[in-house]
Order: sequence, then structure tokens, then C-alpha cells
Amino acid sequence: MNSTFDTVARVHDPRPRSATPFSIGLLGIAAGLFTLWLLRDATAIDGAARSTVACLAIIATIAVYELFVARVYLRPSAGLASRAMRPLSIARVAMRLAALASVYAGIGLLYWLLPEYHGAFYKPFWTLLRTLAPCVFIAAPFYFAWMDRHQREVDDAYLLWARLLFRGERPANWRPVRGLMAGWMVKAFFLPLMIVYLSTNADHLNASLTSALNAPFSLATFRFMYDLSFAMDLMFGTVGYLCTLRILDSHVRSAEPTTLGWLVAIICYQPFWSLISSQYIHYEGSVFWDGWLSSLPVVRIIWGAVIVALLLCYALATISFGLRFSNLTNRGIITSGPYRFTKHPAYIAKNLSYWMITVPFIEPLGFHVATMHCASLVVVNLLYFIRAKTEERHLMNDPEYRAYAEWIARNGMFAKISRVVG
Repeated sequence: MNSTFDTVARVHDPRPRSATPFSIGLLGIAAGLFTLWLLRDATAIDGAARSTVACLAIIATIAVYELFVARVYLRPSAGLASRAMRPLSIARVAMRLAALASVYAGIGLLYWLLPEYHGAFYKPFWTLLRTLAPCVFIAAPFYFAWMDRHQREVDDAYLLWARLLFRGERPANWRPVRGLMAGWMVKAFFLPLMIVYLSTNADHLNASLTSALNAPFSLATFRFMYDLSFAMDLMFGTVGYLCTLRILDSHVRSAEPTTLGWLVAIICYQPFWSLISSQYIHYEGSVFWDGWLSSLPVVRIIWGAVIVALLLCYALATISFGLRFSNLTNRGIITSGPYRFTKHPAYIAKNLSYWMITVPFIEPLGFHVATMHCASLVVVNLLYFIRAKTEERHLMNDPEYRAYAEWIARNGMFAKISRVVG
């Protein structure tokens, strides 16, 4: 009898609403990939330019839905009103613009002081910055003017920061200012990396597509799907860091509050990861999955297909965010796409793919080396486990995430497996 009631309860246990529908993310990636396809033979522009145009196509596609269909700016989380709440204040707009300029100046100073950003590695980022800077310069006053009249809370983080910076007025509540600075630091660190990775990947994707078309159903097809998965992930990663706008309800609600959370996130990226992975956590050996299974073609096809499925799951998890993807911040709770099955589909898929691609347990140099590689990959898995736990602890401050976590505990993939096994 109890099992019957439990089944009925689960049938009438709707999943909490996602900040953005998964279908809109799919529409966005279709626009982005179609744009890349159209530009594939445009030799006059490089990978950075092609990927930038593709990202703009994604932004335009999703923003049209968000603004004119979903009207996300009317959600309570956006903190905006459909009609003007007060007369325009040029002084407030000027203060916010000055605050924004000070943030840009501070980030620019950091880039100038840190040698990491002086090399050719970040050239695609600087190219994009020169392209977008005039657009931001023109659009920012109009955006802040509209926000000044429609924002429900007058004293936002930009205004509080401007008063502190230019008048010495200490805010009664420091949380908005800390959130503003943390959000910009996240963007300053991750956006350059996303753009660099994406521009490189766009060139690889073009080449791997040509190879796959010339040799379908071969290893070239796997390489194309590999590049395609990461292209989709990187496009939505770039889009997410570009579109932190309250009018799109994609603004930062909160940032990771702990040092541990920041540490385990940023060490997984350059420049930290190249040092750590080469000196301390080196899990790649001399054999990879394709070489290991070269004498077993059927098994190799199945193994490669599983890897592709995992990578596509990883990419689809990022696509689920729409315009809201970001490390270390809460910009709206996602419950659709792969997130309807588990709270961490990207981490699970990525870590499983690491094992299947690098096969660290297969090592011609012997058992000792294979054991070291496996132990190193376990450490990587633990890093992602800690990332997952710190993210959960941060997001549990949001009642929408608590509702989602409770729903997953009842209806998620692991809950269903537990019921079947138990």
C-alpha cells in the first residue's frame, strides 16, 4: 500500500521551474553552430572572429526569447518593474558609470601587472576586447539610464560602490558591494580563458569536420565529435560570462563565499592547472583508448561512442544554462536538461570521460606507473567532488535550489537506481 502511495506522490511531484528552458538552449546552440557552418570557408576571418560571431548569434537567439516571450525582466529575481518607478537621475547614472569605469580600470591594472596576460596566448581575448569596447562604451549609459528608472531598489551595488569610492560613504550593507566585486573577478579570470579556448577550438573544429567528411565512421568522426562537444561547451561558457545583465535576469545573485570553493575551481584552469598537472597530478600515460583498442575494432567503436555520449552530456549540461553559465556564482537555478537527472551531470560526465579517454590503468611502463596515473586521476576526481560540494553549500542559500535538491533526492537518477537496487 505504501509503495502505491509513493508512486502516486512521485507522479504528482513536478520538477521545480528552471531559470531557462532546455529547449531554448538547444535553439541557441543551433544558431551558433549554423553560424560557424556558414563561416567555415571564410578565410578572411580567423577562429576568434568566427567564434565571436557564433556567440553573438547565440546571445541574440536566446535574448529574443528571454525578453519578448518569457519577459524574464518581470521576474521577482530581476528586481525590475515594467513601468518606470521614478524620474531619471543623470547624477545616479553618472555615478554608476563611474563605478563601472573604476571596475574596468582595476581589472585592466591587474592584467597589466600580471605577466600571465602579456603573452600571445591571450591575443584572441584582446582582439575581442578591442571589438566590444566601443559597443559597451555606447550602450552602458543607455542601459544604466533604463535601469535607473525601472530598478525597484535604488541603491544597487554600483551606486554603493561609487559612493564609497568617490564620497567615502561606507555602505550600511557590504554584501552587494562584495557580490559586485566577486562577480567581476570571476568574469575577469574566466572570460579570457573561454575566449582563448573557443577561438582555438573553432579552428580545430573546422579541420576535424573536413577530416570526418573525408573519412566518415572512422576515428576522424570521433575527433570531430570531441571538438564539437567542447565547441558547444565553450560557446555557452563564453556567452554566460558576457551576459551578466539584470534585464535578462542573468545577473549574479551571489558568489561563492569560501576560499576553498574558489581554490578548487580556479586550480582546474590555466595558468594553475598546467603547473599542477605536469608536476603533481599527471594522470596521462603513453597509451590512450584508441591505441589500446586498435586490435579490437568493435570494442573500440563502442568505447568511443560512450566517450562521445559523455562529452555530449557534458556539453548539454552547459547549454542548459542558456545565458546564465558561470563558475563560482549563482545566476539562476537550472533544473532542466541533464540537470533533471542529477545535480552535477557535467562533473560526472567529464570525470568518467577522463578515465575512458586516458585509460591510466593501461601502461606499458608497468604496474607502478599505472598505479601512479590512476592515483593522480583519483585526485582530480576528488577535486571535482569538492567543487560539487562547495557549490551545493553555496547554492543551498537559495530557496529555489533547496527545492530542486529535495526534488532530485526524490526523483533523480541515483534515487531511482537506489529504489530499484534497494
